[in-house]
Amino acid sequence: MRIERITDAETLEPLLAEARRQGRCAMDTEFVWERTYAPALCLIQIATADRLAVVDAVEGAPTAPVAELVADPAVTKVMHAAAADLAAFALHHDVHPRAIWDTQVAAGFAGRGGSLSLERLLDAVLGVRLHHDEGFTDWQRRPLTETQVEYAADDVRHLLAAADALTARLDELGRRAWLDEELEERFGPGARIVQNPADAWRRVAGRGKLRGEQLATLVSIAEWREREARRRDIPAQWLVKDASLIEVARRRPRNAADAARVRGLQLRKGGQLEGLLRAVGRAGEPPESAEPELTSDLRRRVRVVLPLASSVLQARCAAAGIASELVATRADLESLIVSAARGQDSHPLLHGWRREVAGERLQELLDGKVSLRVLPGPPHVTES
Repeated sequence: MRIERITDAETLEPLLAEARRQGRCAMDTEFVWERTYAPALCLIQIATADRLAVVDAVEGAPTAPVAELVADPAVTKVMHAAAADLAAFALHHDVHPRAIWDTQVAAGFAGRGGSLSLERLLDAVLGVRLHHDEGFTDWQRRPLTETQVEYAADDVRHLLAAADALTARLDELGRRAWLDEELEERFGPGARIVQNPADAWRRVAGRGKLRGEQLATLVSIAEWREREARRRDIPAQWLVKDASLIEVARRRPRNAADAARVRGLQLRKGGQLEGLLRAVGRAGEPPESAEPELTSDLRRRVRVVLPLASSVLQARCAAAGIASELVATRADLESLIVSAARGQDSHPLLHGWRREVAGERLQELLDGKVSLRVLPGPPHVTES
């Protein structure tokens, strides 16, 4: 198909209307994210059954109407590794995406691997080989070359066909419901598309060292940093680095003189330092959701049992032909072991399709009902 170049609202609206009439389109974006809190949208690529377009936001095409399409539950948006693209629309236009169909996630259920690149996916399911060499382009610079435009358009040119092929494979395997459940969890009405500032402390490196009032302080100042970075549209680490945030939580400075003694803290005066100090003063009780510290016996149990749990997971996923990273991460397995030791049964691995694939067998392992046996060939380990 010919690539349409769209730079204004007048030519954008008929394309979006066509996507709505068809009830489905492929979508991708090109953005720059090095110097901002929210990804800076530069291009939006859209393909329908009949049209292929590159929407140029830098040249003047509005992104708000596309954001409305992203939030339209009546139009399925086929995307590949959609999380960052969706975060851009959510942060810039305060929309919640609906009806997202992610080909990378679908490929994991179809036995193609859980983190397949678009190039490898198209080669695997359609036999289409892309020749991409523009991956680190500065998409804010103009004019774009024809090669750059072709590269961008290729990201959606074959995506609808790939989705159809994956759907057919999932129907053969009886896994369409599994995919629907996972997409609802990731992108449905209850999903968190952008980080809740109140949960920002969970991603601060070094948080495990803190307890009690220090952890409570981290919760408060990490939320302040997230909100302030979002307001200023700068990376949160530019405001206060993680290491300095941990030091602030440890020292709990009360005034500018105290703050000046915090290593690496660049805030010395002004409204931002005052905001940080107020956040220190607002710190309440440690969060109830913070995991209690593991006893030495429980840490030892996790260390010993984790390789066994990983072996069961790999064996079950190999037998099912599903990407193990879709089912559980190392952290998921560790938390399952801890939950089981504490007599809890509400772990995500014990519900939905994950329980069907591996969760039930993992629970049996932790209950002492499973033994492992080495095989001469793949999957190399089986459980009985």
